[in-house]
Amino acid sequence: MVKTLEPGKAVLHMEFTPRGEAVWISSRDANRVSVYDTRSFESLATLPLEAPSGVFFTSRAARMGF
Repeated sequence: MVKTLEPGKAVLHMEFTPRGEAVWISSRDANRVSVYDTRSFESLATLPLEAPSGVFFTSRAARMGF
C-alpha cells in the first residue's frame, strides 16, 4: 500500500481517465465525486452530487463490462 485516500463513505465506483492520470471516485453517502491525481494523490476536484452511483466516461459508453 502506498497511500490511503478518504473520499467519503460508501465508495461504490472508481473510474480512471483513459490515460490513467486521474481517478474519479463516487462516494454515495458523502454525496460527492472526488477526483485525484494518480501520481501525487492530490485532490483535483470535489463535485457535489446527490447520491452518485458512479462515473462513466465516453470510452466505456459503447461496451459492456463486468
